Amino acid sequence: MALEKIAGIRAAARDVELFVAELFTAAGVNRESAEACARAVVDASARAYDTHGVRLIPFYMQGLAGGRINKTPTLTVTEKAASAVHVDADDGLGHYASYRAIDEAAKLAEKTGVAVATVGRSTHHGATGVYTRYAATKGFVAIGMTHADAMVIPHGGASAFFGTNPLSFAVPVEGEDPMVLDMATSSIPFNRVGLRRATGQPLPEEVAVDDKGEFTTDANAAVWVAPVGGADYGYKGSGLAGMVDLLCSAFTGMGHGKTMASFNGPDFSKPIQIGHFFIVLSPAVFQALSAFDARITDFLADLRAQPAKPGQKVYAPSDIEKAEAKKRAVDGIPVDNVTWGALEGFAAQYGVKVPAATADAG
Repeated sequence: MALEKIAGIRAAARDVELFVAELFTAAGVNRESAEACARAVVDASARAYDTHGVRLIPFYMQGLAGGRINKTPTLTVTEKAASAVHVDADDGLGHYASYRAIDEAAKLAEKTGVAVATVGRSTHHGATGVYTRYAATKGFVAIGMTHADAMVIPHGGASAFFGTNPLSFAVPVEGEDPMVLDMATSSIPFNRVGLRRATGQPLPEEVAVDDKGEFTTDANAAVWVAPVGGADYGYKGSGLAGMVDLLCSAFTGMGHGKTMASFNGPDFSKPIQIGHFFIVLSPAVFQALSAFDARITDFLADLRAQPAKPGQKVYAPSDIEKAEAKKRAVDGIPVDNVTWGALEGFAAQYGVKVPAATADAG
């Protein structure tokens, strides 16, 4: 993963988390939802998932103000079977429902070894890897995915059909932070287009298209993104996106991505009604934990020891993010100028104190 250069400010993660929770609460969001969202977006920013971190707050505020997002949801948890549970998010912030889904699935997986948790009538939940990592910190292996509104062209297509439909995998690692894979099934998440617009940087080749379906590196001209695989091998990303869409719609009762209201508006009154899908596994049911931990440790050591090209290094999933997280724990999390300006505006509107921050050239 290449880290983005972000010109803006840096602030302590805990200060930003408390600020975001207070901002949401001042806007009328119930405490559970406010704290869950603040925790999730700051955790994402702290671990260098900047596209799905603090920069999403203005979008959520827009949805709350427009009525798309229920400020005071009541979650309904239904145990469907010995190893299956469903969480109805009541059109609230998806972060609250996703943390709850992991907690409920973990309870079942302790007994059965494997549990599936589905979430319906939800909204955007930020970085899916936040929730799989959360499960891994509790000792579980987790797979998570979510679908989204259409912003990705199918392979060979000229207009959007799929969402970016990310999937994530996390596993506990003895003596270190969990290994987390968190990836969109598109070449890039559409939020990276937004981040590049905010920072004034061009896009890589063959990751986004303009309104004619032609590839472009101009973030301001990009209207959709391409599936993983680019111009020649995008059928792979299209296939994965379809898998995620079906699991998150057919198992939750939600529509597929093309039927959803756009996350980016202009209508912020209509609920999006997203589905999330999680699988949680208890390693202890399948292997002695000592043997399981040894397999994971050996795998990571062998992978990291592989010969690399000149000037490069072989990384395991999330190695770069883990290293960056240690730096950000000291230096603070970065927030781009556009997002920070929006947050200052919301703070003034709701009478919330902005946390201390220092300028950062990126």
